[in-house]
Amino acid sequence: MRMFATRVWGLGFERLPIATFGSAGHLNRLLKLAERGDRLLFVGTKTERTPDSLQGRLLGMAEIGFEPLRTLEIATHADLDARDFDERGNYKFPHAVALTRAWRFVPQPVVTDTLSTQLTMLATPGVEELEEEDVRRVLALAAEPLVLPELPSLQRMRQLNELLRPTTGPKPGDVAYRVEHSAQNPASTYALRFGKRNVFKIGHAGDVDARLAAVNQHVPVEVLNEQWKIFLTQTWKTSVEAYEMEQRVLRRMESKRSGFERVLCSDTELQSV
Repeated sequence: MRMFATRVWGLGFERLPIATFGSAGHLNRLLKLAERGDRLLFVGTKTERTPDSLQGRLLGMAEIGFEPLRTLEIATHADLDARDFDERGNYKFPHAVALTRAWRFVPQPVVTDTLSTQLTMLATPGVEELEEEDVRRVLALAAEPLVLPELPSLQRMRQLNELLRPTTGPKPGDVAYRVEHSAQNPASTYALRFGKRNVFKIGHAGDVDARLAAVNQHVPVEVLNEQWKIFLTQTWKTSVEAYEMEQRVLRRMESKRSGFERVLCSDTELQSV
């Protein structure tokens, strides 16, 4: 498990279960680094907006979703602090990610009593990854689970977070691959799209329709009314060529990757690769 620390002004994450960022770059960096089950660590700032009793302390932690969100599509103005709007009424932290599970530390320890070093300035606008030893120390702290508010948009994200488990297939030529396939058989590189969302799954298969059916077995379509669909395919003479194309696409979309073979981008961006 990896853990990423970010500074906050208190316990707002308990009331509104999202983490917000001022720039898309900081959010996208987190989504690129984090995988399913990784956690975000909330640390109280030492500024006056954070209650004295919470300043410089580890407040809680949370597992996060995998899709970038817009804060004002989830929260109303009444949910947010008036100080976070500029003179034109624009919200200063428009980019967000859902919290799918969360915990509060009891008690809430001083940062330097748990972490081996102080956090850098990166943890203020964005996130800073913790060293493995610090992750173990944080996980050893007493914590109680939080009952997060059931906002409809976030409830859907929590379902998706559980259901869209990352999967990877073996490379052509590997022993595991040769059990059922020949690396010299024709195959296709594919891009699957989840519903109409800007979430795509890149891979290769000898039978793309069969692969699609296998992926959708784990998606309760009757609940979500969404499933993976074929967006693009390109057929190659061999599985090796299909795999190499898959890897080229993933390399070119590196900045958009959200975990394993998934990418977060528009259909236009994907088609331009």
